[in-house]
Amino acid sequence: MQARIKIPEQDKIRSFLMSYYIIGFAGFVIGPSYVIFRQLISFSILLSVILLLLYHKNWTRKFIITSIIIFTFGWLIELIGTKTGFPFGDYYYTRLLVPLIAGVPLILGLNWLFLVYCSFIITSYIPAANTVRALVGALLMTGYDLLLEPFAIHTGMWVWSAEKVPLTNYIAWFVASFIFIRLMYINKPEKQNRLGIFLFIYQAGFFGSLVLTWKLLSL
Repeated sequence: MQARIKIPEQDKIRSFLMSYYIIGFAGFVIGPSYVIFRQLISFSILLSVILLLLYHKNWTRKFIITSIIIFTFGWLIELIGTKTGFPFGDYYYTRLLVPLIAGVPLILGLNWLFLVYCSFIITSYIPAANTVRALVGALLMTGYDLLLEPFAIHTGMWVWSAEKVPLTNYIAWFVASFIFIRLMYINKPEKQNRLGIFLFIYQAGFFGSLVLTWKLLSL
């Protein structure tokens, strides 16, 4: 008889994640620990993706194929962006996020999948057509990027050639996000993984509060 691995209830995971991001906030604010927590960014992304997919129930062939497509093309548009400046703008990645392939962190493909999945879960509760839901999801992801960019620049995850993040970055984020989320709706995976809602909120709150705190501390 095979032993089954018991998965913790989502409430416990949510509490763990809330504590994780609170500790992370303190670690980035307190000077001596900043360097250590900066090196844990890739691990934190991977942990979030693993926990999110751990509670995904309906592993259909369509969902797996859709996830692979989003992961692959999410990474590819980053590769194209760093090599050509299109569609996001002129930027490059440092060696903070590992591993890198052709100068682009492989984990970014997972991050695209993570954000698209979370946005899909959130917008699935909206009583509207799937295209409208995808548009709202794209707005959510673009708003998320508005909070992520100053965090990423401050920690040195990537570097922009311009002094400010170009508008083209946010336009490209919106368009790519819409396409990916709409693709997720076409394949109709199950919509009951509410951990995606909390992870999205925790991360957005984490980035926003950190950036605001850094600005206040620099006054």
